[in-house]
Amino acid sequence: MRAFAVSFQSVVLPCAALLLTSCGSDEMPAEGGENAGFLRVSSEVQAAERPVAQPAQQAADPASDTLPVAKEPTPHVADAAQTDDAAVEARALAALDAGDCASAARQLSSALMGEFAKPVQDRARIARVAGALRRAQAGHRWSAKGVWPSFETKVQSGDSLIAIRKRVLAAHPDMLLCTGQIARVNALKSATAIRPEDVLRIPTDRAAVIVDLSAMWVLYTLGGEVAEAWEVGVGKDGSDTKAGLYSIGLKQQNPMWTPVGREPVPFGDPTNPLGTRWLAWHSDGRSTSLGFHGTNDPSGIGRQVSEGCIRMRNEDVEVLFEILPQGAEVRVQP
Repeated sequence: MRAFAVSFQSVVLPCAALLLTSCGSDEMPAEGGENAGFLRVSSEVQAAERPVAQPAQQAADPASDTLPVAKEPTPHVADAAQTDDAAVEARALAALDAGDCASAARQLSSALMGEFAKPVQDRARIARVAGALRRAQAGHRWSAKGVWPSFETKVQSGDSLIAIRKRVLAAHPDMLLCTGQIARVNALKSATAIRPEDVLRIPTDRAAVIVDLSAMWVLYTLGGEVAEAWEVGVGKDGSDTKAGLYSIGLKQQNPMWTPVGREPVPFGDPTNPLGTRWLAWHSDGRSTSLGFHGTNDPSGIGRQVSEGCIRMRNEDVEVLFEILPQGAEVRVQP
């Protein structure tokens, strides 16, 4: 496609304020809405972490007959880790207060990833860091003035976001993108809030999701950087959510629930547990009974309550629905 010019943003600007069961059966609902379309992206960019200077160790004096003076007891490893965690958060918040949203977002993203890598996660810290990350990303990944990989396209007469997406797909078949991403990064109030000659930024980093079952949190990443994070409910004992790699299949608004061996339950019925959105998971190209969905009972968030699906608050799954394209990778880790 040659309908638009390519230019990458490289100026850091101040932060914007924050605007911001059997779960399914093998019979999957049909995709609906303009976000059904998708593109595929190949590049992944991960932010480099700053090396942390290690304290020098005191060397023994081979010429001395005296035993070295005993040092103060070394703090417990966990205490030292907590101190490091606090320092990372303090640096990130200082960057955020200084208006450097990109630096703050990268540090907070790394902090979340690091917390998930621990044998035992601090859920209170995860919630705290995720809240700060949301503030940082409002001025970085979710701002048209942020510093992230993209190119620009000019809106043509008669254009819609669907038409723009299709045009980009024709020129860049390796990309992965949905119209909701275009709308959010350009702060569009609606899918129709575009006019001829408007210039839109098109994000090129690949979207993916990490589901951490022990922490019971979901991370939405762009190019390996966490851009959103939500607490979720996971499979209960005996119906555990299966770890592994999946991809996003069909997406549906106001989904009907189709329990195995029972009549379908329409959206709005109080016994329908799927909430307002459904995002199906595929495995090896085949549909599964698993997916992301909303809930009719928010008390299940942060608990092992589902039949294997990932339960989200309705307001959270509605955001995920808009910004996660079909074909995006879902990595479920224990």
